[in-house]
Amino acid sequence: MSDNPYEKAYQREKLARNEAEHLLEDLSRKLYDKNEEINRLYEDLKRNQSIMVQHEKLASVGELASGIAHEINNPVGFCLTNINSLQDQLPILLEACAAGSPDWDAEKQADADYLREDLPILIRETIDGLISIQTIVRDLRYYSRNSNQDAFSGADLNQGIKSTLNVLRNKISAQYQIHLALGDLPLIHCNQGKLNQVFTNLILNGLQAMGASGNLYIDSYQDGDQVVIRISDDGPGIKDAIALEIFQPFYTTKKVGDGTGLGLSISRSIITELHAGQISLVKDGRGQGATFEIRIPIEQEDLGSA
Repeated sequence: MSDNPYEKAYQREKLARNEAEHLLEDLSRKLYDKNEEINRLYEDLKRNQSIMVQHEKLASVGELASGIAHEINNPVGFCLTNINSLQDQLPILLEACAAGSPDWDAEKQADADYLREDLPILIRETIDGLISIQTIVRDLRYYSRNSNQDAFSGADLNQGIKSTLNVLRNKISAQYQIHLALGDLPLIHCNQGKLNQVFTNLILNGLQAMGASGNLYIDSYQDGDQVVIRISDDGPGIKDAIALEIFQPFYTTKKVGDGTGLGLSISRSIITELHAGQISLVKDGRGQGATFEIRIPIEQEDLGSA
C-alpha cells in the first residue's frame, strides 16, 4: 500500500463504503424476508379467520336446526296422538256409516259407503306421514347433535350416517344409487354433530363429482382399535398430483361460486384435531372414482374439551 496519506484515506473510505453497502444489502435482504414472512402470516390469518367463521356458521345452523326440530316435534306428536285415538274409534265410525240413517237419500248413502272405503286409507296415510315427519325431525336433531359445542358423548356412527342421508335426501335424486355396507360398530366417544358435518361434505362432494347420476358407496367396519368409514363414488376421481392439496384451505376444483374450498379442510380439522383420527384418499374403494377413508380411535381422550 502506498505511503501517500491521500491514497490511504481513499482506501479507508472505499473500504468503509463497501462495508456499508454490504450491510445495507444484508439489511435489505432481511427486511424483504421479514416482509414475505409477514405476508405469509397475514394470509394464514385470513384463512384461519375464514375457517373460524365457517365453523361458527355451521354451529349456528346446527343450533337453529335443533331448535326448529324441537318446535316441530311437539305439534306433530299432538297430531299423531289424536289421529291414533281416531283410528281406535274407527270401527264405530265405520259401523255407523254402514248402518246409515232413515233420513238419508241414495246420494248420502253412497257418500257413506265411499267414506267407509276411503277413511281407513286416509287415516293410515296420515299416520304414515306424521311418523315420517317425526323420523325427519329425530334425524335432524341427531344430525345437529353437539354441533354447537365441543362436548363429546357416546354415539352410533352408523346412525349418524343414516341420519345424514335422510337429511340430504332432497339432494339425492332417484338417479343416484346409495349402497350401504354398515358393519357392527361400538359406540364412539365423539362429537356426533361435527362428524355428521364431515359425512355431509364427503357425500355432497361425491354427488357433485358424479354429475347427474352414479353410485355412492358407504362402508363402515371396525379395524382393531379403530372404526373405519369409507365413502366412495363413481366420479372421475382425483389425480395424484393434487391428492395432497385438496385438504388445504380454499383449494377447490369447482367452478367459481360453486364452492369455498373449505369443506375438506374443515373435515380434516374435525377428524385429526378434534378426534385424533385420520382422513385420506385411498385407491381400493368400491367406487370407480374417489374414495375417502376416515379412521377414528375407539378409545380416546375428550380432545374437544381440552
